Amino acid sequence: MNFCFRLIRLHESKPGEGNPGFQIHSLHWIQLLLVVLLFGACAKAGMTVRSPAEIDTRTIRNVAVGKFEVGLIHEKVRIERNGNWGNRTILLSEEQKEAISRAVRARVINLLGSAPYFQLNFSDEFAELENDGALQKLVSVQGYTTENIDAVINGKLWIDLERTDGVALTREDLEYFRPPNRYNQGMNLTVQQMVWWPYKSTRGTLGLEIKLTRLAPTEVVAVSFDTRTYAHRLGGQPADTIGQITEGLTRLRDSSSDKNKDLTNSDQVLIPFDQMIAELSRSVAASFVKKVAVTEKTVFFPVANGNLESARILIEEGAYELAIERLQQATASNPDPGDLYNLGLCFEAVGDYGLAMNSYRAAWNADPENLLFAQGIGRIERLRRKSPQLRRQLDSRR
Repeated sequence: MNFCFRLIRLHESKPGEGNPGFQIHSLHWIQLLLVVLLFGACAKAGMTVRSPAEIDTRTIRNVAVGKFEVGLIHEKVRIERNGNWGNRTILLSEEQKEAISRAVRARVINLLGSAPYFQLNFSDEFAELENDGALQKLVSVQGYTTENIDAVINGKLWIDLERTDGVALTREDLEYFRPPNRYNQGMNLTVQQMVWWPYKSTRGTLGLEIKLTRLAPTEVVAVSFDTRTYAHRLGGQPADTIGQITEGLTRLRDSSSDKNKDLTNSDQVLIPFDQMIAELSRSVAASFVKKVAVTEKTVFFPVANGNLESARILIEEGAYELAIERLQQATASNPDPGDLYNLGLCFEAVGDYGLAMNSYRAAWNADPENLLFAQGIGRIERLRRKSPQLRRQLDSRR
């Protein structure tokens, strides 16, 4: 909505008022129509949607998060200078591995905390265990119990990382214009030039195993192993435009002025190793949390162009109850398809899926070619299929 208002303010601004050189009288009427259409398309309805856990964990309430063991970490650096490549393998210290383990564990704890389905117990008893083997040995002891903990989540990760610092070489046709002088006329010249494109890149793969183990009776309730890959590149050959090629040649001349200058000292930097691992692990952990816990997320759906503009504004601001009241009055006397859809959107937002389906179907029956109305029906059908499972899981927490 704010973006749409910015478009309108831009359209209404005068030359020199925050928009130099903009002249409203030069806009074509089609551009005016485009602004109006963009304004209409910007309205969104935001709502919180809950999804049930993929497996049954209703009997598990209190969960401790154990250690995330660091398995094999392979980090290789490849450096090219004057056509010669050099490779070196970096070995991480135990302190660095421990820092990575704590960072991954923190991501898992944050995700579990954001989905308040389990009560988290920060017990040192499990966090200090060396690996999964030590955990399984502990909980397999007959009669083992611990106070206020039903299950433990732990894991193991593997990392493969490669950093590259090199130069790409291409042959480019560059055009120059020689201006005229007293001796000859101006002319265009095409010169074939070898162009050097310095670049730095990093790519990595994270493998992360996460396991949920029930303590009594001892049972591995859920286990998942997922991988994530990442690649980031700075520099190198840009798009084929003369301006960018010239810029690259300028950078080359600047860098070649000091033969001892290392490209790794560039102002541009790659994403740090620990940040990359943390983000990749968060993605894997999010998939695991969806498997074992009820999760919530905020989604946004388009608001239809109905006759009742005030209802659109109320929906965008999240005032669904008030919008329902006004839309019910409006559609009783004039059942506009857009207003009927917006009424269904409001019912969906407050969790009344039966009335939402009725409104969506009424809108679709009035305009069967409207994809937006059909999407509303499809959403409600999916939500109603998941509703009994979700209700059982939520009832187990009361």
